[in-house]
Amino acid sequence: MQKYLSSLLVTTTIVFQVQGVSAEWGGSITLVSDYRARGISQSGEEPAVQGWIEYFHNSGFYAGWWGSNLDYYRSGDPFDNEEWVEHDLYIGYFKQLSENLSYDFTYYEYFLPGTKSDVDFNEIALGIDYYNLRVVYWYTNDTFNTGEDYSYIEAGYKVALPMNFGLTFHAGYSFGNALDLAVFGFNEYLDYSLTVDKSIAGLDLSIAYSDTNIDGNSVVNNNYNANQNALIFSLSKEF
Repeated sequence: MQKYLSSLLVTTTIVFQVQGVSAEWGGSITLVSDYRARGISQSGEEPAVQGWIEYFHNSGFYAGWWGSNLDYYRSGDPFDNEEWVEHDLYIGYFKQLSENLSYDFTYYEYFLPGTKSDVDFNEIALGIDYYNLRVVYWYTNDTFNTGEDYSYIEAGYKVALPMNFGLTFHAGYSFGNALDLAVFGFNEYLDYSLTVDKSIAGLDLSIAYSDTNIDGNSVVNNNYNANQNALIFSLSKEF
C-alpha cells in the first residue's frame, strides 16, 4: 500500500504541455525503468508501462485518465494486497492569469482494481505556474481508504540547455497522519530529483536521479518500496 499517489509530476507535466498548445485531445504512452512517486518505487524497481489521455476545453476545464502497472509488495508479504494496476481519473480547471502566471485545481479518483481490500481513494491538487517554476499542494483526508490524512508539497523548476536538452529540478515534502501508520514505517520526509530530457525523432527521452532523506530502519535500498538513490530512464511518445 505504499504507493504515494498516482504519477504526480508525470501526469501534471504532460497535462500542461498539451494545454500550452490548446489541444482538445492529448495523450501519451510511456515506458519507464521504475515507477517512482514521491521518491518511492511503486513497481519493485521493475519497468512499468504507463498511458494517459485527456480532453481539454478552451474554457479551462479538463478531464482525463492515467494508468500504470505496479507492484507494492512481493507475493506472501503480510502487506501484499495483490495490487497490479492503477487507474487515475481526474477533472479540473486551468486559468491563465497573465502571460507567465497560471493556476489549476484538480480532483483525482484513484482506483486499484482486484485488490483483496478496498484501497481506492480521492485527492485534490492546487498548482501554480510562474515562468518555469511550478508549485503544487496535494491533499487527501483518506489515504488508501484508511481514514487518515496526507499532504504533499512539491516544486519543480525547468531550464533549457544547449542542443535542446532540458533540465528539471524537483523537491517535495510529505507529511500527515497517514505516515504514522505501521504500513508506511516512517514519518514526514523529503524527496528530490534531477531530470535531463530531450526529444528525438518524435520520442521524449529522459534520465532522472531520484533520492529521499528517509533514514534509519526505514531505508529500503532496492526492490519493493525502494526509497533511496536511483537512476530512472523513460521513453515516451505523445499523440
